[in-house]
Amino acid sequence: MRYQTTTELTPQQALEQAIIDFGPDGVGLQITSQANLGLVFQGGGGHVAVTAQPGTETTLALETREWDWAVQQFMARVHRRRPWWQRWGRRTRPVMSRPASFTVLDNS
Repeated sequence: MRYQTTTELTPQQALEQAIIDFGPDGVGLQITSQANLGLVFQGGGGHVAVTAQPGTETTLALETREWDWAVQQFMARVHRRRPWWQRWGRRTRPVMSRPASFTVLDNS
């Protein structure tokens, strides 16, 4: 399954969170590939691939086999907006808060 979501985290912060969630101290997957803006984890008969694209918001593309629930939990966690006091100094008008969401890109 392929998913896509956005986050206010930087690409590096999002990938660090992926290591925490999916790595040996998270669900127990092993990192099999690591690039500047991407990670691949394998284990338990499946895999999780995470690719970050920088922009005004970081876009995360995730591909998984056998780890859909863990990927959906990860996307819900990184999609959350920072608390208002952490956004206080921003000069742009904050976007209205919205519930966690993601897009299913491929169902096969």
